[in-house]
Amino acid sequence: MRSRSNGAAAAAAAAGMLACAGVALAANKVQSGSYSGALAAPRTGYVVSFKVSGNGRRVTGLTISNTPFYCEGGGRPTPVSFANATISGSGTFTSTGRYVISEGPLKGQVGTRLKITGKFGKGGKERGTITSTYPKSPKCNGKSSYSTKRA
Repeated sequence: MRSRSNGAAAAAAAAGMLACAGVALAANKVQSGSYSGALAAPRTGYVVSFKVSGNGRRVTGLTISNTPFYCEGGGRPTPVSFANATISGSGTFTSTGRYVISEGPLKGQVGTRLKITGKFGKGGKERGTITSTYPKSPKCNGKSSYSTKRA
């Protein structure tokens, strides 16, 4: 049978651990606001932008200015919007987007699937990767790193 002093010591230790965890979570709070940046070279012309909600828990309005192409060819810029994403306690998020072909014989089919994963760092900075998958042209699939900063 436990003594009351052992139970009190265990409760105090648990409370101390929770307090430390609370401080750690507060220290990792993601800054709200608008973020913008670009893919890494040689694709620096591709702009990634989004907003972080006031409570620092949600990414909204996530877009890329054009679908990254990793083969020859291309066309006019094709901006893509991504689904809103929840920011984890460790400051990471994942979202998906897709470009649906709007004209020609493939109209209505998915031309590009995109996945973005990001991680927030200190000082209003964030970085991650974007993966592009082209169902009709697998040779054009690819992955790029990117970075953004809070405006």
